[in-house]
Amino acid sequence: MIASILSLDRRRVNVARLADPYAIHKIVYDLFPGNQRDFLYFDRGMDREGKRILILSSRQPLVPVSGDIKSKFVPETFLNHRQYAFQVLLNPVYRQAGNKSFIPVTSRDDLRLWFLRKQNDWGFMVDGDTLDIFDTGVIEIRKNGIVVPFNKAQFRGILTVTDSDRFKTVFTSGIGRGKSFGFGLLQLHPISD
Repeated sequence: MIASILSLDRRRVNVARLADPYAIHKIVYDLFPGNQRDFLYFDRGMDREGKRILILSSRQPLVPVSGDIKSKFVPETFLNHRQYAFQVLLNPVYRQAGNKSFIPVTSRDDLRLWFLRKQNDWGFMVDGDTLDIFDTGVIEIRKNGIVVPFNKAQFRGILTVTDSDRFKTVFTSGIGRGKSFGFGLLQLHPISD
């Protein structure tokens, strides 16, 4: 896997009108031509210098038309730790039986329960008392005059790997729905074993 940071200075952000999530989606997708989505990304937002977008991919991204990109290979041993500090932006939704539409999970208590119920499927466990939930709300994706809302919540804490194969799959392919629009990239920092 390759970890990259796409940096766009403030002038480029203003000129390219990168205020909405669909514009970011298009810029990231232009780095990976073809029909295969073998990458994940997370928009870290603006800071004093500009916008930073984290990208995890199975192939090297192209040189961007605007901005700078720095990439490095993720060492194979990176996913061999037992515990990690983590952060992830998710699209917390569920589907009721017999209903094709998705229902957003919004209250803090419901978000905590939703995450804790799903974590086993992701190959890790998190202590619910230390799970931090923040940046909740809705992201609106505007495309061709149509607005599509995505429920959002960021989760962070300390995770313990319980199934290394599942955990590695989740790291490389992402968690949950909305990965095409910046959801699901599991950001990890190993904790010494």
